[in-house]
Amino acid sequence: MALSVLTTAAIYSNSNLNNLLMYKTPLRILATIFCLATLSVQAQDSPEAKTLFGKGNGINTKKLGFNVAPSIGYTRFDGSDAALFHLRGGVNFSDRLTLGAYYSVSLNNVAPQSEPIPNIYLDYWSFGFLAEPTLFAKKLVHVTLPITLGYGEVEMDSEQLDVDLGESNFFQGEVALMLEANLIKNLRFNVGAGYRQLGSMSYRNMNQNDLSGPTLYIGLRAGLFR
Repeated sequence: MALSVLTTAAIYSNSNLNNLLMYKTPLRILATIFCLATLSVQAQDSPEAKTLFGKGNGINTKKLGFNVAPSIGYTRFDGSDAALFHLRGGVNFSDRLTLGAYYSVSLNNVAPQSEPIPNIYLDYWSFGFLAEPTLFAKKLVHVTLPITLGYGEVEMDSEQLDVDLGESNFFQGEVALMLEANLIKNLRFNVGAGYRQLGSMSYRNMNQNDLSGPTLYIGLRAGLFR
């Protein structure tokens, strides 16, 4: 009789233990989820949302500036000397990066070596996007890296002949390395070189290889540097 009672008690106790374990695991899971959710809500509970240009951890407008950089370039198109007027500029961030635009145009009458018609010359222009990192800008002499990506056009023209030889459009990219010196607070002198690469194009007896190549630059950069 006693053995039967003990056996019954053991079975009952084991059953309760199994039931307790069966409910305890889900309870632990629910408690963990509740705690994580509470922590998440507390982490997001701030009096004001963070914004790009507002009072949050957005852009500090006190570190924004601007600059404009006119320069003269020397390059060669299809074996002939070419002088370029090059203008770039934009908004700079902490005097470390400038984002903006550029424009470049030929200044002289370029006579391509492959052109059979005399007394005509090549016109060139391009414009597009500029990204220009600047390294160690606060030092007297430092480095700047203008990177441009844009759209351009070449066409043959003449001041003596009435001819229409059409034109050719293309995409181009250029990477340059400039040494720059701080003249005064808002004016800098720079000199350097870049390499221009045109996308696939064909015009008269020229292609992208005849118009791609290195360019030497000398110029100034003026603006508000912060």
